[in-house]
Amino acid sequence: DDELYRNCTWLKRNNQADLLSLDFTVTGLTNLEVVELVPGGAAIAVTDDNKAEYLDLLLKFHMFGSIASPLNAFLKGFYDIVPLFLISVFDYQEFDLLLSGMPDIDTNDWRVYSEIRWIKLETPSVAETAVVDWFWAVVADFSPEERARLLQFATGTSRVPVQGFKALTSTDGRVRRFTIQVVNRGPPPTGLMPKGHTCFNRIDLPLYANKAELAKYLTLVINMEITGFWLE
Repeated sequence: DDELYRNCTWLKRNNQADLLSLDFTVTGLTNLEVVELVPGGAAIAVTDDNKAEYLDLLLKFHMFGSIASPLNAFLKGFYDIVPLFLISVFDYQEFDLLLSGMPDIDTNDWRVYSEIRWIKLETPSVAETAVVDWFWAVVADFSPEERARLLQFATGTSRVPVQGFKALTSTDGRVRRFTIQVVNRGPPPTGLMPKGHTCFNRIDLPLYANKAELAKYLTLVINMEITGFWLE
């Protein structure tokens, strides 16, 4: 939902949230009923002090709460066939690989049909081009499972379309190429973590000092359980 993304991003980045006259409610997606994000949410105004909590609850509603009824029905039927205790040992990435199998990812095709965004629109610096070259070198050194996890981290899926990376689509079904966005480095460790934007098939790579540093943080994020919502 591009409009939801733009509105949430604007709210996060700007002050004086109280001028928007928002409260801790949201309009339902089906029968347009007003849903309180917290008990008594209609009486709680969104301010600069609580807007982070509001955004977190709003996104959780759109991702989970708004589809709770059909999701619960699906899970009930699914667990009747595959008991929960049999799959609870897997994280979501492992379960995806278990269902889909290990994909054969062509790194050359991946690189050819990728886009690069630099910190500025002008000609990139030597440091920026080095980060991109290191990234592809690390990807080439990865095992098939690590490549699948990386693709999943950046796009939300570990599978490549039959037509290859040129046919990679975003969550809205439109063709959207895998994109590397080079960004300025921040204070470690969080400021050096790559960030995945699965709605846009994009990964943000800070300006690493060397290939080893990039490999360290890239390997870390693809092997950890990522939770929460990041708005950039």
